Amino acid sequence: MKRILVTGSSKGIGKSICHKFLKSNYEVIGLSRGEPTIQHENYTHHSVDASSAPKLLSLREKIGNIDILVNNAAIFQYKDFSSMNLDDISEMVDINLKGPIFTTGVFLPYINNNGRIFFINSVAGLEQLENQSVYCATKHGLTGFAGVLGKELQDRGIKVTSIHPGGVNTPMWDTNVKFHDKLDQLLKPEDISDMVYFITQQNPNVETKTIKMYPDIEWHQ
Repeated sequence: MKRILVTGSSKGIGKSICHKFLKSNYEVIGLSRGEPTIQHENYTHHSVDASSAPKLLSLREKIGNIDILVNNAAIFQYKDFSSMNLDDISEMVDINLKGPIFTTGVFLPYINNNGRIFFINSVAGLEQLENQSVYCATKHGLTGFAGVLGKELQDRGIKVTSIHPGGVNTPMWDTNVKFHDKLDQLLKPEDISDMVYFITQQNPNVETKTIKMYPDIEWHQ
């Protein structure tokens, strides 16, 4: 049975990815700061902050080898930069940028050759969006990291993919952005989990580096 590790697994996109792979007979390991929200015989949960390298290291041998790593955990604030305090900035950098880098660094030796690493990024990682300055900074940093990592891991056959969604109907979007009054027209978490699964089923010689997807009520270049 193949094994997948998903961060931010308790809700939204991460939870949807877990359900998708459980239905496809994978063993799923979830990491999140919150308590588990999935009950399944093939699901294991660890409550951990992915931006804490020592806590991740304490889990590495317990979790063991994996075939797929999905870096999904993130936070979002829709604010003008002048309205953000230093704690806001620090938390976003820790969770959105340091967290995926730490998680990848800790578990990389345990990812099987010819495995896959995913970064659930954002269109903010490719563009410059007003009232999302720090969020954009963290996501652009993640885009750069993933791009270089994919090149460095070619000898091991590990493929690295960044998925850059626009607005997704999750609690993170709903509680931060007030100008969308039609949440049902945004992407669904299942749109992202379906894409992740589709990529894992591609032929081993297919390199899928960057995916940008967004609802048709938005427009991005």
